[in-house]
Amino acid sequence: MASHKDQSPQDGQKVQLSLSLSTSPPHTLSVHDAYPTEPLKLVATVEQVASPFPERAVTILTKYSCLDNSPAGDDAFARLALHSPQLTVADPECPTPEIKLRPTKRVTFIRVGGDPDILKRAEEDHFSLLTVPPVGQGHAEVVWELSPATLLRKMGNQDESVQDKLLRLLRPGDTYRIWPGSMTICWWSFGSLEDEAGDGLDDKKKKKKVARWTLPDGLPLVRAPGVDETEDVAHRLVDLVDHHNVNFLSSRSAVEDEQIPVIKDMRAEGWVFGEPRAGLKMVVRDQGGEAVFTITE
Repeated sequence: MASHKDQSPQDGQKVQLSLSLSTSPPHTLSVHDAYPTEPLKLVATVEQVASPFPERAVTILTKYSCLDNSPAGDDAFARLALHSPQLTVADPECPTPEIKLRPTKRVTFIRVGGDPDILKRAEEDHFSLLTVPPVGQGHAEVVWELSPATLLRKMGNQDESVQDKLLRLLRPGDTYRIWPGSMTICWWSFGSLEDEAGDGLDDKKKKKKVARWTLPDGLPLVRAPGVDETEDVAHRLVDLVDHHNVNFLSSRSAVEDEQIPVIKDMRAEGWVFGEPRAGLKMVVRDQGGEAVFTITE
């Protein structure tokens, strides 16, 4: 039986993802084109570089991470953990040395009540799952459109036009860079949303359900069958999606009559639980290769 004294996975026993950021050609933004036909894009490329199970894909929840590209109500970048674009060379005479993409540099956790199946909440709460192929078998991409209106949303007066902001705040010849901030992934699991060999999930028999609960960090990724299905583990499940611990459900239970999950029974019904968050590590592939774009006439 797992215990509170279990050790978190060491780096060699973790899934390791590499992240790189780039911008789309021609990597420029014109001060005379407020509404370009093809807006500048930011592209995040994610690849598995190591895993105790290199033949398996992994699926990650992009919400609450630097990979979240879902539209937010009042600020498309409110939940992004990406550092704002800054001039590659500091210049005290530049009117805009940094473009504010969001109010803070940390991920904002918003407690969301609802269905325990993440897949059923995708449209309502902008949940998105991204599958990263096995080691050496490709990569996944997340894309954002960096239109002038989006980049300059937090700048200038509200009644000032985007074109006026471009001409007043940006200077042709300046180059800006964007780089990742927080690399935290709140929920992830082995496998993909598609059926895989070994999953035994036939659409005609059962439908995969993605539980919002994550297994505790004390569990290793390589473990014997059934070790993670004990009552002790169930009491230590963490809800990183709705941001509460299963072992402290008094307030929720009174409202939603939610019970501590029986992991074995739920798995038999097709539920997939998140793997320990400590078992996944994401790093920047090239520290000197941040995404850049240049201001032009």
